[in-house]
Amino acid sequence: MIFQSYEYISLLIFVLVIFWFLSRKIQNIILLIASYIFYGYITPWLVFLLLSYTLVNYFSALKIQNTKSQKNRKLFLAFSIFSGLFVLGAFKYFGFFIENFTDLLAYFGFLDSKMTLQIFLPVGISFYTFQTISYVFDVYKGKTKARKSIIDVSLFIGFFPQLIAGPIERANSLLTQIEKQKHFKIKNFNDGIFLIIWGFFKKLVIADNVAIISDKIFLLQDPHFSLLVLASLAFGVQIFADFSGYTDIARGSAKLFGINLSSNFNNPYFSRSMIEFWRRWHITLSIWFRDYVYIPLGGSKRSNAKTYLNILITFILTGLWHGAAWNFVFWGLYNGIIIILTRIYLSKTNFRINALGFMLTFCFIHIGWFIFRSENFYLSLLSSFSGISIDFKNFIYLFMQVLIFSLPLYIFGAYQVIITKKNNLHRLGFFDNLYIKSIIVMFLYLGILILRSNSTSDFIYFKF
Repeated sequence: MIFQSYEYISLLIFVLVIFWFLSRKIQNIILLIASYIFYGYITPWLVFLLLSYTLVNYFSALKIQNTKSQKNRKLFLAFSIFSGLFVLGAFKYFGFFIENFTDLLAYFGFLDSKMTLQIFLPVGISFYTFQTISYVFDVYKGKTKARKSIIDVSLFIGFFPQLIAGPIERANSLLTQIEKQKHFKIKNFNDGIFLIIWGFFKKLVIADNVAIISDKIFLLQDPHFSLLVLASLAFGVQIFADFSGYTDIARGSAKLFGINLSSNFNNPYFSRSMIEFWRRWHITLSIWFRDYVYIPLGGSKRSNAKTYLNILITFILTGLWHGAAWNFVFWGLYNGIIIILTRIYLSKTNFRINALGFMLTFCFIHIGWFIFRSENFYLSLLSSFSGISIDFKNFIYLFMQVLIFSLPLYIFGAYQVIITKKNNLHRLGFFDNLYIKSIIVMFLYLGILILRSNSTSDFIYFKF
């Protein structure tokens, strides 16, 4: 089931109507049933996959907590983590491995042709695999307790608003909320409706309209360099509106049930360095890799060389997490190299020009999006200076389309930055006014009805 469907809206309304008349325990059971209906609506067997993840991590966490032997605790931890990674690897990376391995054999003459293996990728598996790993690892480290309620743990792993594409939550954040009795608050309801409508506007009006431009250019066999620049700018708008739109819908849906999910974005395109960008973009994934990969590798506590190696490993794995393709690996490597160069620069100077930092970072980000989006980015770049071009008038027309559709993102983001700096608050006082918020919701809804693209598509991160 996808957010931009009548089935999802119907499910959300139906569950919401009965939810607030029930006790906490029954509330969680209803949410769990809704989550399994949501996940198995199109492909029913996915429910059994999710249930197997839940059972393995539920019992592993209890065993880790109740076992005194450190050796056995490590064994249960390893079993939980590697079983999850094995399943993820089988679905997501086995075909990639087979294809590249047979490519290598064909190159050396051991095979006549390469083998391509298409394996169905369960939606959301990358996200809930990481969420379950964080749960058992935090239990092992004593940062949280293993829960005895199978209902609560199942809902933590499978909560439908954030099941498919995050945010990747921690037990101390989401699970503690699931365990508490929830009380209806009109502010949560209003905030939830606003986030849902704003998220749909981002997806249906901004992302899907800009996607028409970026997709057509990237489908060209040999686009000119100027078109690649335009496509990268368009894709930057598309992926931000698409992914942050999903997150807003997820957060808004959860708020209707009295649950607060993490904010995954903090105006990433206003960053003044790539280090700052990764603190603002897909925040829960960045924190996950920091806590469960970068720090266990040694972080920045050792030599510069070891620190730089840890950064490269972390970002290559971050790229690979996004998909089983070389462009994602190179995208991760590219980001790691830029982060290292930024650290070296900042360690040798005590000042930074904000405007220059902003412009350079904006360029670095969109070079990265070009690598991310183009499967054969190196071939596209090599042929771009003699490739298919368009006249200046049409180029400006397409550029203005991208700019106009991106304006709501930048206006809203700029207002957040101004209010945050002025009042030292991470909230918008202006939008707390119920009447103003209602008017904005009405205009956003009208905008969706009038401006939504005719060629809508799934959320980008559903593929990851």
